[in-house]
Amino acid sequence: MTTFNFKFSIKSMRLLICFIGVSSLMLLVYCLYSTLNTPEKAIPQLIPGADQQVISYELLRSQNAALVPEKYNEHEVKSRIIREKIKRLAGGRNGHHGGELSTPARRNRTIALNRNIQIFYYAPVAWYKPHPTLPSDRVVSRITENGSAVSFRPNEDQVINIAFYPKRKLYNTTESIVREHFNDIQNCGIGTVILVWHPAFNEGLLRAIFKTAAIHNLKIAVEIKEYHERTIESIRSNIKYFLDLFGREDGSTLSYFRVLSKQRDLPIFYIRKAYKIQDAEWMRLLSRNGMLTIRGTSYDAIVLAHISTKEHKSVVRRGGFDGFYTYLPSNGANYASTWKNWSELKKFADTYHLMFVPTIGPGYYDRKKYLRTASQNHGISNIKRYRSNGQYFDVAWRTALKNNAQIVTINSYNNWVDGTQIEAAIPVFGFRDYLPGPPEKYLDLTQTWIEEYLKYKLNSIKLGRKNENALGCYEFINNTIC
Repeated sequence: MTTFNFKFSIKSMRLLICFIGVSSLMLLVYCLYSTLNTPEKAIPQLIPGADQQVISYELLRSQNAALVPEKYNEHEVKSRIIREKIKRLAGGRNGHHGGELSTPARRNRTIALNRNIQIFYYAPVAWYKPHPTLPSDRVVSRITENGSAVSFRPNEDQVINIAFYPKRKLYNTTESIVREHFNDIQNCGIGTVILVWHPAFNEGLLRAIFKTAAIHNLKIAVEIKEYHERTIESIRSNIKYFLDLFGREDGSTLSYFRVLSKQRDLPIFYIRKAYKIQDAEWMRLLSRNGMLTIRGTSYDAIVLAHISTKEHKSVVRRGGFDGFYTYLPSNGANYASTWKNWSELKKFADTYHLMFVPTIGPGYYDRKKYLRTASQNHGISNIKRYRSNGQYFDVAWRTALKNNAQIVTINSYNNWVDGTQIEAAIPVFGFRDYLPGPPEKYLDLTQTWIEEYLKYKLNSIKLGRKNENALGCYEFINNTIC
């Protein structure tokens, strides 16, 4: 009897296991059938209707994906860079990546220039710093070029001041070099160059830059740097200097925009570290009733203030500025440069009828061979940001588009000292590079994103017309400002 019950229990258990197996198989078949026959969820278009032709995949992805600022894990990034360099070295031995990397075909064509994309331009570049301050400065002190050979000479007085090495080598800023630079900028589709300027700037070089810009159909905006004994009086003289020298004839190379409220075309001036001067002083220059006001005069201009902290917004509003820009391309380095704060800054700007001009960049990497204080580093001690093979630049662009920026500034074309350049760089021992991309990698990325910017603005216009809303002057397609 006991044997019979035991055999019956085993038989029941086998039947139960078989039943569970068959049920699981049927459930799996049902799930597969449901998945294959369920239509894929369509991505909603920004503009309804069959006539939509301008939305690209990149724009759709940026509109529907949650924006997550890049996370920085220095150990992981350094490990990845080492692994990639080992792969490149191994590939070189097998015949890959040999010789000079070729320029992509797309760089040979020119797209329509966009005046609202503006890029910082430095002339000349400070390749060397004159006096080493640390013993480590003398380990790699100066670079010497003999044809294509590059060697290091220790115990020299000058120290190389850059982390990347330019394809054009350590050039002097001559008219021919400026012509090459502006050809690059024009081919990207950038329409406005922001010349970083101070009173010691060589006037002959200045005239050559304006002359070359006119040949390449580029416009020049001016950023006035901080300099010794900079005052409201001197800044007024700086603005007057440019308008008298370059802004008095039709077809001026200065960057002008139509200000609808004034029915006038006005040039743009950027003021670096505007917060160093008191609000009351700025009111003397920028308020209608100021003692030195430029408002309503022949020297009136669109004046934008560089800000870095939350408190600097009040300087912009009370000082009479037309708007503000962030300048530093290091996400998280300070309040203004942090991407997640841009929506708040845009809301503030719209509330007080100001222009919000975000600054983006491919990264930030100075060689940093000497001690820098927090005040020299924009208020913080570490502003280094890795390029992550172009991903950092991509996220910055998407954030600017998401916040409907009218003007986007890029820092920079050739600020090699801070490592923010998009100018072509080549692999040289002891320096960083753009591999596995070509030397022109960031020029190509810039061109791609300018195309995305234009598509975004065209979509905004179509959406406004579809909803029968008045097209605001903040769409900024026709060089107009409220």
